[in-house]
Amino acid sequence: MNVRSVLEYVPYFRGRLFVVHICEELLAADELVDALLDADALHEIGVRLVLVAEGADTAPLVRRAGLCEIHAAEAELPLTEGCAAVARVNEIVERRQVAIVASGQRGRFDAGSVAMAAALGAAKYISLQVDGVPCRSGQPIFAIRESDVLAGACADCLHADVLQQAAEVCRRGIPRVHMLNGLHRGVMLDEIFSEEGVGTMVHTDSYREVRPLQEDDIPELLSMIARSMADSKLVGRTYESIRDNIRSYYVYTLDDTIVGCVALYPYAEDNCAELGCLFIKKNYEGHGYGRAMCRFVEDKARALGFEWIFAISQSAVAYFRDRLGYAELSRDVLPASRRAALEASGRSSAVFGHRLS
Repeated sequence: MNVRSVLEYVPYFRGRLFVVHICEELLAADELVDALLDADALHEIGVRLVLVAEGADTAPLVRRAGLCEIHAAEAELPLTEGCAAVARVNEIVERRQVAIVASGQRGRFDAGSVAMAAALGAAKYISLQVDGVPCRSGQPIFAIRESDVLAGACADCLHADVLQQAAEVCRRGIPRVHMLNGLHRGVMLDEIFSEEGVGTMVHTDSYREVRPLQEDDIPELLSMIARSMADSKLVGRTYESIRDNIRSYYVYTLDDTIVGCVALYPYAEDNCAELGCLFIKKNYEGHGYGRAMCRFVEDKARALGFEWIFAISQSAVAYFRDRLGYAELSRDVLPASRRAALEASGRSSAVFGHRLS
């Protein structure tokens, strides 16, 4: 697990509510202790937690939580009691304890647990099972949009019915639904604090998003690209220069965490645009995020009516030429103002172009 990734997520998760549903088989297994240690670590960094015991008996969960010295309290009513049980769970959570409650029903997405999670504004619903994690061709499905599930994109997957259930939970207003094998040590922390996770997550469409840069994002963007600017891999930029051209910049986010950036600079008089400031954080390379951002700005340029797009780089030659299929061009094709700026910089950058029609 990458420490830097963990530290990036901690501020985002602090104060959020996670509902962790624990199946009956895991309640009776020795591995329950590992799951509870994960839960305690999440609680220590400020995550608000509800632990739901499948069925009517919370005794095994309460006993193991005590042995792990978790600051927990049991809700006396099962979730089948409706509003009264939810109110009691909320009371425990609000006093900064981990709430333990019985679902009173069978199933990982029983009506009472889902209703409680929605009512309390849960950011995540985590289902800990001993089996039944969806996969395709023997490989886990790490993340999939609920809209894709509901459209039938995973009809051929193992445990496709579970994916459908999870997508319905998302439609109830819970942004992230995780399905994990609770027998694996550290599974919750590995899922939550790693780039791709170790189980299956069904998420609303905002999980992976390219969005316009906001002024509050500028310090983070500058910090992210500082080394590449120092190494002359990216053109130097300042807070003011980015702010003055903020409409040109976009960021790629995972769970609202910025992991990359790109810019689109229009040259309307030359009927073209420049793709610039392309950067992906090192720990997030190799997952196709850079390609996604390039395609995003290409679509933007196409929508603006431009005929072609170009990029200038001295460190990403293979990426633009071999990965994206851009043609290497002479500097003479550049807009006059951009060519003059490039010549004045003294950089030995190559020019790459792509027709948009």
